[in-house]
Amino acid sequence: MLTRCLGLVGGLGWLLVGCGGNAGVSDGDAAAPMDTAVGDAVTTTDTGTTGDTPQPPPPPPPSGIAALGNGTHRMDRVRLRAVATETNGLSQPRDLAFNPEGPEQLWVTNFATSTMTIILRVGTEMQTQVTRGGPGNLHFLAKPSCLAFGAPGNLATAHETNMRTQPTTPGDFMGPTLWDSTMMRFNGGDASHLDMLHNSPNSVGIAWETATMYWVVDGAHRALARYNFRTPHERGGVDHSDGELQRYADGMVGYVEGVSSHAEFDQETRRLFFADTGNRRIASFDPTGAVRMATINPNYDGGRQSRMMGGALETFIDGTVMGPGGLQRPSGLALAAGHWYVTDNANSRVLAFNREGRLVDWLDLSADVQPGALMGVAVDPRGWLYLSDAVGNRVLELSPAE
Repeated sequence: MLTRCLGLVGGLGWLLVGCGGNAGVSDGDAAAPMDTAVGDAVTTTDTGTTGDTPQPPPPPPPSGIAALGNGTHRMDRVRLRAVATETNGLSQPRDLAFNPEGPEQLWVTNFATSTMTIILRVGTEMQTQVTRGGPGNLHFLAKPSCLAFGAPGNLATAHETNMRTQPTTPGDFMGPTLWDSTMMRFNGGDASHLDMLHNSPNSVGIAWETATMYWVVDGAHRALARYNFRTPHERGGVDHSDGELQRYADGMVGYVEGVSSHAEFDQETRRLFFADTGNRRIASFDPTGAVRMATINPNYDGGRQSRMMGGALETFIDGTVMGPGGLQRPSGLALAAGHWYVTDNANSRVLAFNREGRLVDWLDLSADVQPGALMGVAVDPRGWLYLSDAVGNRVLELSPAE
């Protein structure tokens, strides 16, 4: 393990320099020096004597993220374990999130089977799980690539498919679905869907903004789509005419087929952040000042659909300046306790950045996770990470070793 970890130092020296940190770790167990933005080691000249016996100075505070090894980049400083597998109903899990109204519930999208697995008390001896995909799931939950909890009682999913999902509609008749997030009522099919809108096939990311408004990373149009379900219809209904779509940054998003590009709407800055996978970056978008342009067709729902011009699309974290060992194919994205957590689908790394986009910590999981597997990431109140392994059909738990 030590040899493998030391071998990573050269590969990520560029990464740390590119993000404004200090490169490398020592040959011993000491944590790597970190940038002042994340806490420098503390030195003191006060030895603090007790009688005639000199006392050593206090140890430096941890540098980095506990669940990533506190800046050591070493697997022996963390615990990585599978807490759910195929035997628990997982089938190509691409995203996962804790239900804010039921924090003991971890919801996981199953891309291959168009179902949802809900894990209760994940990682404990009392863990149980249920997988749901009721009648109609092959349309309303077809190939789910991502999910986002929203206002109380609401959950939305988006779907990476551009194929016919029901006999009466065309292949591109796909978009986000709004669900009842009450576990006892959610069945993953027609009966528990609250609404659905239809102009973003091959969607790979979704984020909640406010009320019934969600952002979608639209792979078919390589754009950002802002959907407002407005007043949901009755469960299992078909009237979508009050829905609204605004499409931004048309053709400017780097879609990579088969890889989720997860998104988060930052309520503090009122900006959308998303994994711009094909452009090797975490990007941000501010729609302020955008103006309505042409109407979008086809319009399957009868609501207002508009192409928007303007807004500020910016690079927040640039993976292209991080060197060959840096950010290659970002996929998972989560904001928790002032840190942005990113999974790299290409090289099985998990990285943490501060709110200014500066690298805080990273960990290489490639000895245990295949390239192309890591996608969604969720963070619990302890700061432990939960990762979707879409190749190994696993949910992984990443926590401090002690």
